[in-house]
Amino acid sequence: GGQRHAAPCPHGGPGGQGQPQAAAAGTGQGHRGGRMPGAEVGAAQHLHQGLGVAEGGLGPEPAVLQTRKARRLKQAKEEAQMEVDQYRREREQEFQSKQQAAMGSQGNLSAEVEQATRRQVQGMQSSQQRNRERVLAQLLGMVCDVRPQVHPNYRIAA
Repeated sequence: GGQRHAAPCPHGGPGGQGQPQAAAAGTGQGHRGGRMPGAEVGAAQHLHQGLGVAEGGLGPEPAVLQTRKARRLKQAKEEAQMEVDQYRREREQEFQSKQQAAMGSQGNLSAEVEQATRRQVQGMQSSQQRNRERVLAQLLGMVCDVRPQVHPNYRIAA
């Protein structure tokens, strides 16, 4: 035979907290079934003590356990985020160094092209300022100087 629990199980059953029953190893039935082999009783008592359930009373309140768990989860989340950020920084730095190595002289080349473009634009602007008055006078002269002429393709109908 087996032994019966003298007090209601804290995991469920009459007077219990309504949590799901734990299955006894190898028996296929929970320990609320009333019979538990002697070795498994010792393991269950050890498990209860490990969870904070003392022989004389209950362990920490569920609210305390919940806040501890929440605190551990928050800490784990923060640590994971720090690891992700560190990994991202390392990868970004590695990418920057590879990009710099690949670009090499192209970075200097692009700077030279930009400088040459600026010089050309400045040359065009100074040329425009020098020739502005002359071009405007020529344009106004062509628009305002109207000479009536018959176009060579015009045929006079008789």
